[in-house]
Amino acid sequence: MKRRSWALVALLAATALLLALWSTRPQRVERTALLMDTPVRVVVYAPRREAGAAADAALDLVARLESLWHPGRAESDVARVNAAAGVAPVHVAPETIHLAQLALQVAEESGGAFDPTVGPLSAAWGFGEGGRVPSDAERAAAQALVNWRDLQVDEAAGTLYLARPGMTVDFGAVAKGYAARLVREQLAEAGVRAALVQLGGSIALLGERPEGGPWQIAVQHPRDPRGYLATLALTGGFADTAGDYQRFFEEDGVRYHHILDPATGFPAAGMASVTVIAPRGEWADAFATAAFVLGMEEGYRFLVEHGVEGILVSETGEVRLTPGMAHLAEVRAGDWPG
Repeated sequence: MKRRSWALVALLAATALLLALWSTRPQRVERTALLMDTPVRVVVYAPRREAGAAADAALDLVARLESLWHPGRAESDVARVNAAAGVAPVHVAPETIHLAQLALQVAEESGGAFDPTVGPLSAAWGFGEGGRVPSDAERAAAQALVNWRDLQVDEAAGTLYLARPGMTVDFGAVAKGYAARLVREQLAEAGVRAALVQLGGSIALLGERPEGGPWQIAVQHPRDPRGYLATLALTGGFADTAGDYQRFFEEDGVRYHHILDPATGFPAAGMASVTVIAPRGEWADAFATAAFVLGMEEGYRFLVEHGVEGILVSETGEVRLTPGMAHLAEVRAGDWPG
């Protein structure tokens, strides 16, 4: 009996050890949602007990940021700032203050090619409602309300202020990248060993890929919705793509996309997509838009001067890579429609 008892104890101990090892072994947990008007995907590798909670908390964070930054929510920071344009400063969350500061920094450095006050122009073009070509008078009136210098940030008071009535702020070209960084930081603080965070075209990578080797990220072909322009081999950091295929409409045989040039009031001409790899999510997001608006030559110089890597694709199919990107990307552009 004693031998059987000891054998039973040993078996139970071994079973408990295996269960403990299994529960602490990295598990892959994936969560998806539709937030910030885009598909959100979070893939977490962590011990089983932690992975699900960390992934759920990541989506909760994105939802909270959406509640601050979505212009269509009456109580959001952005909606309240827009409603008070030309009237009074508005108290906002610290994350919104920082987001505005980031946006204004990129606006200044890009000479206004990136402009967080482009909202009136976007509204005039009807993006979000199917799209339409505004009259010259409508476009000119909207363009007159676009000037990033009129967005005033008072960090000490915690307020934002749009200087003129009718102005609106739109952080759509930087918010997803910044949100991806905040989610990545939260996952790291929670002890997550590896993760992939995707908010639309904004991607954040944490840690080493558990299966081994670099993370493989596909870059959408601007003219083939089922094909890839390139694949990126990344060991971490952030990637983002601005493309004319993401939101567009056609009228009288002309294609109009949502990336507007504040200097002309029209969709930016010359580019099909720009993909940027950067050490911060907000840079990847905003720099991709800025380079798209600046065009092939100026956009290329802008990315190189700011020390980030990029793939620039013109509307005729020309592909140009920054020096460091050549070591990270395998380009397979394929046929380009004439």
